[in-house]
Amino acid sequence: MTSITIYPELIDYIYQFCDEFKTDDEKLAGKTILYKSQNMIADGYDSFKKRVAGRIYSQFKNELDLNLCPRCNKIARTPKAKQCRFCFYAWHNSIIEVR
Repeated sequence: MTSITIYPELIDYIYQFCDEFKTDDEKLAGKTILYKSQNMIADGYDSFKKRVAGRIYSQFKNELDLNLCPRCNKIARTPKAKQCRFCFYAWHNSIIEVR
């Protein structure tokens, strides 16, 4: 997979749809308020989410099954989405060539 810059929508996508790459502590910290006093989320939920997504991307970028737009190469809203939220390209009925 080509290396891409991590941007907010990609962070949200990885954080929401790539749970299998999260550590047990990251999963627990994301689910419970008890970790608010811990260092893991002491700087807030958004920073925690960005850190987790960044770690997952840097460690597993070649294994992630990211749903990227075939036209602009940005992330779709969900793993099954067929329309880009950035360039609005739709690939519902398109045949996509793998290069």
